[in-house]
Amino acid sequence: MIKFAIRSVGVALILGSMLAPASLAVAQEAPPPTAPPMATKMPAPEAAVPGEKKFTLVAEQVGDTKFWFPGTIVVEQGDKVTLNLKNEIPGTSVTHGFALPEYNISEVITRGDKPKVVHFTADKPGVYQYFCQLHPAHIGGQLVVEPASK
Repeated sequence: MIKFAIRSVGVALILGSMLAPASLAVAQEAPPPTAPPMATKMPAPEAAVPGEKKFTLVAEQVGDTKFWFPGTIVVEQGDKVTLNLKNEIPGTSVTHGFALPEYNISEVITRGDKPKVVHFTADKPGVYQYFCQLHPAHIGGQLVVEPASK
């Protein structure tokens, strides 16, 4: 009886070792489950009208550093751009600047007031810096104007 049990276990081990590689091969051939796509693109502008782009830029403070968010906006050459500028920086100074010299834009935004609205046509491709003209040490951002597609 013991010999029969040992022989049965031995046969099971041999069959198991022969079947294991086959089951691994089948498992490896199956496509891996797909993970949900991760968001890697910039947030879309607020308007979906072709040729028009609307963005809200907010002056914020993180620690002792002041920023314009988002730090990069992307448009296409020829787009009509609308910027809603908000100042959310706390403290005793209630004003903050926004300048985009290549488009002759220079505004002062007061915290607590309605956002300043700026309109322009992005007529020249390139990368242009925006910043606070009142406080040059603050961190600005960039406007990317991509060449018009043909």
